[in-house]
Amino acid sequence: MDPRIPDFIIPLLQEYTRRLEQDAPGLVSAFYLVGSLALDAFNPRLSDIDFVAVLSRPAAAGDLAKILEIHRGVERRFPKWKMEGDYLQAAAIGCLDDEVGPFLKYHDGKIEWDDCFGLSSVTWWILKEKGIAVFGPPPQELAFTVDLDCLLRGQIENLNSYWATWISRPVRLATLLSDWGVQWTVLGVLRQFYTLRERQIVSKTEAGKYAMACLPQRWERIIAEAIALRESPPRSQYRSRILRAGETYGFLKYMIHVCNHSLEASNL
Repeated sequence: MDPRIPDFIIPLLQEYTRRLEQDAPGLVSAFYLVGSLALDAFNPRLSDIDFVAVLSRPAAAGDLAKILEIHRGVERRFPKWKMEGDYLQAAAIGCLDDEVGPFLKYHDGKIEWDDCFGLSSVTWWILKEKGIAVFGPPPQELAFTVDLDCLLRGQIENLNSYWATWISRPVRLATLLSDWGVQWTVLGVLRQFYTLRERQIVSKTEAGKYAMACLPQRWERIIAEAIALRESPPRSQYRSRILRAGETYGFLKYMIHVCNHSLEASNL
């Protein structure tokens, strides 16, 4: 397999491929890794195995049961890591949600038809530029391109919808009290900051390190805390979780403002 795949993930992928060939031969013509594996940033504690699978034909009702049992069999043998991804026709590769009909998504242990979430320019940029072929043609040879302006606009839309709710909804505000909520929020918004400035996509940790060098010093502690929480949970630099949550809240508000300003400056 591709040398970029961590050794401890290879047996899981071999088991998936074996079961696919045994239980659904010919159904999947290509299988690609995206997400943190493609960005060389797989975190054994936090990362999923994100994938894009290309179907050789439209999936029938019986195929859904086969795919589900394949994944369940893999998870029984390798329960430590979750697989998450889409099963798509070749014509849908590179398309966005509003350009294709319902497609198959494997998520949270279920295989379902979906037509409203998951097909984004982020996925296609990572596939085209960094994707890993487990089998099938190299992703760089796939017949699609990524519209960079669409990618950047998508980042801003996500900031002003999904991330904006983290400073307005009590349930999400409460999540900022957790270690997971701090690293997810701080590094998640910094990935978008990086993309808006550099027109590329990197891992959350790399985006955090980048931001440490270009954002005001007042935010250095919360960014360092988020990086440490993701990479190797330390003893916190904050006296209390409430204080840290307040800093995270202020940082998120600041970054939404900064990123929207980047949009205006770019005339997108």
